[in-house]
Amino acid sequence: MSENDSYGFYEVVPDGFNLLDATPDKLDLYGIPQRPDAVTEPRLFAFWKRLVSSPFTARQPTFSSIDPPSLGGPAQSLLNWSGALISSPSPERIVFATAGWKAPSVSLPSAPALFTPTNDPRSLLWIGLDGHNGALPNISLPQIGTAHWPNHEPQHFAWWEWWRNSSSDETPRMSQQAITMIANLPINAGDEILAGLAVQVSGDVLFFIKNQSTGEFRSFLARPPGVILPLGSSVEWVVERPTDPPSRKLFPLPNYGSVDFRYCLARAAADGPLAPGRLMTLNEKALMIHMREAFADPYRTVTVSSPALRQDPDGSVGVTCRFKEPT
Repeated sequence: MSENDSYGFYEVVPDGFNLLDATPDKLDLYGIPQRPDAVTEPRLFAFWKRLVSSPFTARQPTFSSIDPPSLGGPAQSLLNWSGALISSPSPERIVFATAGWKAPSVSLPSAPALFTPTNDPRSLLWIGLDGHNGALPNISLPQIGTAHWPNHEPQHFAWWEWWRNSSSDETPRMSQQAITMIANLPINAGDEILAGLAVQVSGDVLFFIKNQSTGEFRSFLARPPGVILPLGSSVEWVVERPTDPPSRKLFPLPNYGSVDFRYCLARAAADGPLAPGRLMTLNEKALMIHMREAFADPYRTVTVSSPALRQDPDGSVGVTCRFKEPT
């Protein structure tokens, strides 16, 4: 594995290699999450099978910064998140989580929001672990997903971040936590995305994302960004409007239409990532998060993005987030 201080890259899966029959050590070598049990975890196995099946082309990811930067992060009075969250009861911790969605088309909303740095709408779609108690010192939030910004080039791209709230005796690192683009994973509106996070015994996290429409797959191992609280208290599936690091103001939300999050699955275990666990779904008392923005003439605060649970034909439960034009 090639490495730097914050992340490392895996060996590239050889063209034509059969991941469906790969041994656990080969899956580890290539940065592929371990195979779920097809009998005890059939829906998680169905996700994994799609993830590793054709079309499939793996490359080491290349990363680039975004100018001007944007910052993901924890929920801020429900002003920046819309989606669903489930929590794991102690002593269980979430050690594996998955998601799927289609990249939405985006456009400018009908009215500009107040208290934003610029009229430059931005949306992030992601799956993440923890972060909803964002005021706690050393709480963190590893997250991976896609970005959809109508005024940006490219308008759609993949990204990741491991946000952390600095402890009270540290200098805040807001400018150092801007999201990172996965530059060599092209995304277009309508592409199907599969993504997830797998906590390792070391405390590092395997990040993975695939453009199912093109077959392009990227994965890497990230290390905690400093001292953090134990991971796995919750998992989130979220549409977010990110923060502008210099001003710490939220960007406005673009009109993204609707997004159906699928494969909203998580494994929770009491004794670490290698221990037997149980599957958690949105049936586990999911917290539904509605996003609000402020507008003028007249001044009002209105809901601009709302989630709703959805029963899919295969019996699984997903969440649909819908944009709402301000009225």
